[in-house]
Amino acid sequence: MSLEKVPKRNNKKSKENENTPLSTSSSGTPKWRQSPIDLNSINTWTKKYSPLLLNGYWLNEGIATLTNTGRTVKIELEDRKLPLMTGGPLKDQDYQFMNIQFRWGAENCCGAEHSIDNHWYSMEVQILHWNTQYGSIEKCYDKSDGMAILSYLIQVVGCPGIPDNPMFAKITQHLPRIKKMGSSVNIGPDCLRWMMEACSEPGYYTYLGSLTTPPYHECVVWIVIPRPIKISARQIDAFRNIYDKKWEPIVRNYRCQQNLRRRRVLYASNSAVA
Repeated sequence: MSLEKVPKRNNKKSKENENTPLSTSSSGTPKWRQSPIDLNSINTWTKKYSPLLLNGYWLNEGIATLTNTGRTVKIELEDRKLPLMTGGPLKDQDYQFMNIQFRWGAENCCGAEHSIDNHWYSMEVQILHWNTQYGSIEKCYDKSDGMAILSYLIQVVGCPGIPDNPMFAKITQHLPRIKKMGSSVNIGPDCLRWMMEACSEPGYYTYLGSLTTPPYHECVVWIVIPRPIKISARQIDAFRNIYDKKWEPIVRNYRCQQNLRRRRVLYASNSAVA
């Protein structure tokens, strides 16, 4: 696996990273399963899983809506059979698509929430799913396997003027239309075809963690694809040019990395023996 090395991000501890443990709003018990983290090979074990199955993500039907939430950009799907993810670390449980959220930073050398062996990326696209065995999304937040997030790392490459990634452009070309917080626009329902590029080879990281937005529920099975999608500088700048509720550009919306706290990170590999 070949990864492009970029400068290490200045990841100063914020209040959420101090030694005082975070507590849940309901029970008050410490939170030890927080995300994001650095996916470090020292703490990673290989494991052989059944195939991870993605069903219905590339259908060219229904409606896809792109929204500026004031904190991030979100994609929702409707009027179609929603995508399902199963297999791999999810075993035989069906996880249904919820929405897609984007994380980015002010510089192209950092912006993704996860890193791999301290290699940083420009952006992270997180596809949120909920475990259908619990009946509703609301019942998933207090379950250790209530949600699954399929995460893609994005890297800006080349000099200014490099051509856009044509598949990712199905999203970025519409961003100037949602600069105002709360604004939405319908985009092509096949806007997720860029995912196919990163899924062309086997292998991914998986671990148990949390949401990266308040109140940071520890309910997530993370699946992080290590093969970055390449985009142009112009495409990521389109994200930085949308506005929050104060009419200021959203130039950073990632969460700082958290302590691993003796958790085991697994790398799904066909070459593993078990």
